[in-house]
Amino acid sequence: MLVFFVLLTLIAQIGFLVIARNAASVALEGAVRQAGTQSSDLVVARDRLERNLHATVPGTQDAEIVMTSDGRIVTGTVSFDWVPPGPDLIPVTISVTREAPIVVPP
Repeated sequence: MLVFFVLLTLIAQIGFLVIARNAASVALEGAVRQAGTQSSDLVVARDRLERNLHATVPGTQDAEIVMTSDGRIVTGTVSFDWVPPGPDLIPVTISVTREAPIVVPP
């Protein structure tokens, strides 16, 4: 019976991990696309992404967010420690990188 509950907890945490990584990926994708507009500021986009990340991914700690632009492509990288709900069985670090082209009017 104990093995069953340990496995159930592990499966639940893996499910939450997949959801947390997907939510972080979607938040980063949106922030990078928004930062790819002509009138956007990378610092503002980074701050907005940090707020979104803490709101959509509970358990986010020590988030490192880097957004850079080379004039044609905006690159965003997020890396954070994730503390799952319930017992913390293993330490988890989630890292996601996304790119988007800079959009200019014709």
